[in-house]
Amino acid sequence: MQRKLRLIANRGEPCMPVLLVGLMLCLLFRAGLTMDAASQACRLFVTGVLPGLFPYMVLSLMLVSRLTGAMPVWGMILLGWGGGSPTGARLLRLCPGLNRRGRVRVAVSCATMSPMFLLGTVGAWLGSTAAGVVVLVSVLAGGGAAGWMASRFAPAATPSPREPVQSAPLSLGEAIDQAARTMLLVCGTMVMLRVLADLAAELVPGVALPLTTLLEVTTGVQVIAGLALPMPLRTALIAGATGFGGAAIIFQNRAMYDRGFLTLPMQCLWQGIHGCVSFLLALGMMLMAA
Repeated sequence: MQRKLRLIANRGEPCMPVLLVGLMLCLLFRAGLTMDAASQACRLFVTGVLPGLFPYMVLSLMLVSRLTGAMPVWGMILLGWGGGSPTGARLLRLCPGLNRRGRVRVAVSCATMSPMFLLGTVGAWLGSTAAGVVVLVSVLAGGGAAGWMASRFAPAATPSPREPVQSAPLSLGEAIDQAARTMLLVCGTMVMLRVLADLAAELVPGVALPLTTLLEVTTGVQVIAGLALPMPLRTALIAGATGFGGAAIIFQNRAMYDRGFLTLPMQCLWQGIHGCVSFLLALGMMLMAA
């Protein structure tokens, strides 16, 4: 399967320069739309993502750099859940000795948004703190289930680390530097995929919402929250979308992972399962509470 995917990718490589030039021309000819989409993505990042993610990531990096020899998988998952994506993926780079099953479990379980974003921002968008709690519980439970299942199918071999083992605890300045670089990656993926989604939606208006949600989930969740749908359905859709994460979160995490321990197709598969489980759990809880 992996060999077939590589062959398909290699066959498509000669077309990539043409595609890139075409996209660049679209940006130039639709400069107003491009700048508006990028501005909205940056605004959403600054107001909804950065405040909850950056301070937590700084402290978690400092903590894990001091406990690399004593950090169990469940501890990594809890820290990743607390910060949201890509906190878990970034922390994994400080623990290169963790075996592959453990790394897969942490990666799949933690590839979602932070509790502060789900409770605060999403709850405010839905106009219900209780709905925010349902989304949070559903997404964390879905991530835990998907991560456990994914780890059962992964070999236990320890991969070669992408970078040297962290030899000394991180200082505050070093942790801020590493967290800031990671946050720049988060912002960059949000901007690029929001721009691409808006350009594509202009060509095919009927796919605007699903395409935006698949590419840049934060924007998609904001739109879903404002739809004229029953509260249980809106809550379940948001739980499913945040559980899956979309392309932006998938790419953010892939940039952090050690090479080869989780392939892109498998990552997408388990994130899809995460989203489905989260959707069903949220819908069930909302209907039971109604």
